Amino acid sequence: MHHSTDPFPIPGPGTPPPLDWPAMARTVVRDVLGLERHERVVVSADPYYGGAMLDALRAEIQRAGAIELATLLHWTPALAALRAADGTRPDPADAAAEDRATAELFGLADVFVWLMNDWRAPRATHPVGQTERILERWPGRAVHFHWFHDPNEPDPASPVNRALDLVYQRAVLELDYAALRGTMRRLAGRLAGRVARITDPAGTDLRLRLPARFHANDGDGSRAAVAGARSARDREQEIPCGALRAIPEPDSAEGVLAFAGSFGFPAPGHGLALDPFLAAGLRIHFRAGRAVRLETGGDQARLERLWAAEAGDRDRIGEWVLGCNPLLEPVAGSRFLPYYGFGAGMLRLTLGDNRESGGRNRSTLHRWLYLREATIRVEGEAGAVVEAGRLTG
Repeated sequence: MHHSTDPFPIPGPGTPPPLDWPAMARTVVRDVLGLERHERVVVSADPYYGGAMLDALRAEIQRAGAIELATLLHWTPALAALRAADGTRPDPADAAAEDRATAELFGLADVFVWLMNDWRAPRATHPVGQTERILERWPGRAVHFHWFHDPNEPDPASPVNRALDLVYQRAVLELDYAALRGTMRRLAGRLAGRVARITDPAGTDLRLRLPARFHANDGDGSRAAVAGARSARDREQEIPCGALRAIPEPDSAEGVLAFAGSFGFPAPGHGLALDPFLAAGLRIHFRAGRAVRLETGGDQARLERLWAAEAGDRDRIGEWVLGCNPLLEPVAGSRFLPYYGFGAGMLRLTLGDNRESGGRNRSTLHRWLYLREATIRVEGEAGAVVEAGRLTG
């Protein structure tokens, strides 16, 4: 039975068997971070949504002989109501002072672990962007241990979300990390510095040139792995892992991105909300690296008004993310992509701002666009890298 003051979701009689949070905490602390004795750790966590993992992580930090320097608690609804919708302080001077204080705290730390957010909350439960900005220059390393449920299923105990829980646990505990790293090295070797052509059944036909440098979200967040970090992305590992990231050459995108319907869940990001236009069909035409025309089968005039209201590099592709984790498989009864598209063969392109990934795009727009059935070919090669949403090797 739960006590009225107990914030931790401790299972009671009749509840399903708990997930193996201690084993996942060991994976994060020992295998991903290689946490060392006396290293100082800052944790960001919501004890009301993920308290079991928080408890297991704190215990593992103790076992490693490290120091839990601070745990930053996410906002409850009462606290969130006192802050802006993005979780920051409403007064700019107060927000700046809080950012400086948090950066000073990180200056005492070696490691940052960000645990799951309550994505059901109507307002942000943490200051959005605050830690990402700190990680741009901070010399430490980080893990984002997120646990995304289906946005269409608000009940964490729904059958779909319980199935997702098991997918995530398997993708953390049963993944062959060495094999994943080998896959990512081979893919990066085929794609680096090359022009990739992306096609799909919705009508996408886009060419872009990829850079020589990729970021492999391969589960290695050790001190040695982040020694050459150039961006927030380089300093952190997302767990479950599986994203092979790159920033395309800025002027290289040519062709069209086409979407024949919604993704089945809201397109994450900020700025122009594309979901109504995706549902009606959306085509984004690129020339010399910039989106020059957006077309929808829905309200074209409204799309053009909202597009014109966005500022900065709204019209550039900010990031290429190719999913590589073979265990992040779709769940029956849900169109949600486990971990927002890190499963093998999924392609996610970001439109607009790419500061967090170390890019130069600055914009009010940052949206994730998904291609579930993409075929990706490298110019000059006969075989496909990805064929109809499946990695070929």
